[in-house]
Amino acid sequence: MNAILPSLVPAGLPKILLASLLLLAASQVRAGPTPDELIGLVGITKSDVSRLNNGEIVSYLVSEPNGKALADGIAVYLKTAPGKIVEAVKRGDLLAHDPDVIAYGAVPSEAGVEAFANFAYTAAQVDEARELLNAQAGADFNLSTQEIGRFAALKASIDTDDDKAVIEAVSNQYRSILAERMRAYQSRGLKGIASYDRGKGDKGDPSTELTMATLASKLLATYFPNLHKALLQFPASLPEHTESLFRWVNRVVQDRPTPILIHRLLFESDYGAVLLQRAFYVGHSYNCSQIFAGTLPYQDGALVLYSVRSSTDQVSGMGEALKHAIGRKQMEQEMIKKLQALKAKVHG
Repeated sequence: MNAILPSLVPAGLPKILLASLLLLAASQVRAGPTPDELIGLVGITKSDVSRLNNGEIVSYLVSEPNGKALADGIAVYLKTAPGKIVEAVKRGDLLAHDPDVIAYGAVPSEAGVEAFANFAYTAAQVDEARELLNAQAGADFNLSTQEIGRFAALKASIDTDDDKAVIEAVSNQYRSILAERMRAYQSRGLKGIASYDRGKGDKGDPSTELTMATLASKLLATYFPNLHKALLQFPASLPEHTESLFRWVNRVVQDRPTPILIHRLLFESDYGAVLLQRAFYVGHSYNCSQIFAGTLPYQDGALVLYSVRSSTDQVSGMGEALKHAIGRKQMEQEMIKKLQALKAKVHG
């Protein structure tokens, strides 16, 4: 990945996301949108449908609601017995074998800072920890004005010449910040997401960006309106048969450790299955992301639609068109790579 863009299938956990999605292919989907309707809605061309039917991964356009948005989608037909898919998912090694994931953990709804106990900087990452002590408003870190002030106060209270002390103090501080951001989101949803201080009065606004990403999903709005509404209005009541899960991930992005907070909604019904994954806090490089994945039986297997909408300041401004083109290409390549790896694992 070059310096223009971060890894933009972030959000964290593309492998476990797709594995969870494919597990849903074992479900009996008896009514609702047909594969042809979904293929038509996302705009897969006739020639690409032929490729899709031959087992190739094909791409489709996903709308980008503003200049900071990057979006892309892929589809695949998997001629795979549901039992083999379930077996692959149950092995539980997809996330653990992602080389970019340093650590991760579940966050129960009532959990506090203890849920982030395994998040920590290492001795090899002491420079990143020191940079946090010197954090300022800008693009280097995604922090609120208050969070920047907390790191400044921390710097004044510790021996900055002691690497061990720096690592321990910064790790503890970041755990508290992650716990507070998680609780704010769990209790207030999009309204609870603190903005990022970019300096000179500018803000990074993941709340607005995620709202726009959700509103832009015509597939979700057309076929799963209750889920679409729930995603916008969380933590209001979720539709029946919807599972809500939270997770933190420490993932390498642009060669830097990156804390990411994730909300996942898993919905299953008689007419389809959808997995939505929202990275509502990211430590740096990009602002947020949202993944849509849906599946239903198709021919002798399952049709899988998988799209990512990500927001990053790195593609706006001068040369925006070129940056977007490069970003979408990088995004598609990474999505395909993840899906190919999963296909190989499923097919053994």
